[in-house]
Amino acid sequence: MTDKDLILNFINQYDRLFNAELISKLTSVNIEVTEKLLPELLQSQAIKQIEDCPPIYVRANRYQARIGYQHYKGWTFSIADAHRLLDILEQGRYKSIREIAQTIGKSRQWVYIYLEALASIEVVDLRKHVYVVISRQNVPKIGRKVLKGILGQLRSLNRIGCFRLIE
Repeated sequence: MTDKDLILNFINQYDRLFNAELISKLTSVNIEVTEKLLPELLQSQAIKQIEDCPPIYVRANRYQARIGYQHYKGWTFSIADAHRLLDILEQGRYKSIREIAQTIGKSRQWVYIYLEALASIEVVDLRKHVYVVISRQNVPKIGRKVLKGILGQLRSLNRIGCFRLIE
């Protein structure tokens, strides 16, 4: 592991204020090397300088906000994850949650919950037994209103040769 890798590893895990001395002490990297790497880390926006004299730094983006709505205890919907799921649905003809889960690399439960939330806000529908994206307009509303069992209702409609009408 190079000195730069050690310093980056330290920065990515350390949530408090730090300076070149502290980095050197905690990583066993020479202070001269640390001071030479700090401007490069500032340039790449890995760290921010919050004080000039003496120079004090913090990790950039220490507190990543996750925007989303919660409907299950511990489940928070991410708009970015929803868009990723919709991208995958648009690329293929998926008939089962298992196929989608294998493609996206998530669990079947995760896919089911996201599909249920997206179907509830009329973003995803089931047409001829294939999951299709209707519109991405309501994606920011994911998780606000989740109709339990909506995927089962959509499957039942498909069995009789119907689909829901969406305005």
